[in-house]
Amino acid sequence: LGLDTVTLRALNAMRPGDTTATGQVLPDDTSALDVLKQAVRQSGYNRKRRQWQGTHRAIGLSLFFHGSGFTGIGETKLASQASLELTPTGVRILVASTEIGQGTRTMHAQIVADSLGVPYDAVEVAAADTNRVPDSGPTVASRTCMVVGRLLQRAAQQVKERLNGESPAAYFQKHGAFTVTTQYERPEGLEWNDDRYIGDAYGTYGWGCNVVELEIDRATWEVTPTKVTAVVEIGKAIHPMMVIGQVEGGTAQGIGYALLEEVVMRDGRMANASLTNYIIPTAPDTPRIETIILEKPYKHGPYGAKGVGEMPIDGPAPAVVNALRHAGFDIRSIPATPERIMSAASLPSAAGRKLKLKARDDRL
Repeated sequence: LGLDTVTLRALNAMRPGDTTATGQVLPDDTSALDVLKQAVRQSGYNRKRRQWQGTHRAIGLSLFFHGSGFTGIGETKLASQASLELTPTGVRILVASTEIGQGTRTMHAQIVADSLGVPYDAVEVAAADTNRVPDSGPTVASRTCMVVGRLLQRAAQQVKERLNGESPAAYFQKHGAFTVTTQYERPEGLEWNDDRYIGDAYGTYGWGCNVVELEIDRATWEVTPTKVTAVVEIGKAIHPMMVIGQVEGGTAQGIGYALLEEVVMRDGRMANASLTNYIIPTAPDTPRIETIILEKPYKHGPYGAKGVGEMPIDGPAPAVVNALRHAGFDIRSIPATPERIMSAASLPSAAGRKLKLKARDDRL
């Protein structure tokens, strides 16, 4: 094609008004070009790609997106609920969302506190005991902030209206406790045919671009990733530091997927089903990760938030493989172990391979 890697992606990047494979017309918060341009600029991608050609260093990028919430009418079928209960000192959140280290309790409390106009410390979060809390759906599908958080935002707005200017404590003293429950309602304008699997697959999408820099030991064929630039557009970062943590964790997992984690099957069973022989990345295996958050609010998310939990793992592996291609290795399966790279190096096309692609400057 005679096109460099950035220009090729820019030409094919999805834009607002484009149509997906399911027939969904992408909304105005579509951000493929935004994350691509930011990642290329921030990483110095084009300059490094020129300078490192033919050396032991290489660089590659990937452009990706991920739907927020369950596919199609999944959220409608779930009919998730969330509740707020007035307490003597504030309110208590009642949801089934599970805290597994991603910051769910903190994020939900922030949304409620801001919506009610009360201090963060006035918001309690009940344990996710389904004997007590409503069914707000599983903690999956990049939905806990966008979907359940939005239910809590709506509940907080209803509580605020009922308080009518009084503080939660003052209202409780006069009238006692009450509980407000909200249920998921599919946003207007979204259509989905579950039989034909066409229509609006997701309410919105998060967008990401990864640039991976790595070094290759030509004696052992080991790959050492040295830096990842991760640009994500997620609508609104409710808690930016926790978003960065989500991105770093998913990126580290993606590096493991690309370079280390290999399932070995023997006689129909996984032969390396323990952490002694199924290798996952540890801190020394994880490169420096620079995370950049872009925001294009989604009108049906709390304060514009989209999902973020799953998306970070989508980009590292293709970016690693593209970096290896920059170094001259045609890797067609992962993980890109030293054995696979050595095999690729022995192919005639890999010997002394020079990529003659038109390199653009960093203006994109």
